[in-house]
Amino acid sequence: MVLASLTALAVRTNTRARERTLSALAAVQKIESLTAAVQSLAPSPSDALAADVPGFVEFLDTAGRISESAAGAVFVRRWRVTALGGDADLLVLTVEVAPCRRRLSSPSCGDPDARVRLTTVRARIVP
Repeated sequence: MVLASLTALAVRTNTRARERTLSALAAVQKIESLTAAVQSLAPSPSDALAADVPGFVEFLDTAGRISESAAGAVFVRRWRVTALGGDADLLVLTVEVAPCRRRLSSPSCGDPDARVRLTTVRARIVP
């Protein structure tokens, strides 16, 4: 009985670790693409990390490819672009990736307890 419990715990832990690793990789990829396009980024709505805001959300399949919709998606990736201290040339880029699980109280997928969030600051103007 104890061995079965330990096996189940090991499987759950391994699954969570895999999800976190894949989420982190997907977040890094998006941070890199946003950084490359920093000159042309538009500010996002304030709720871009909490809701599925068009232009600031992507659904990913098991291979990390962008899906057309949340149906069948394995991960949800959202990002926010905001000016730092009102300076339009200094941007805070935040990317959040979570497994696409729904909670009863949430209309969109994305497990907040298993999310990965990365933030960086980038300047539009290169010295």
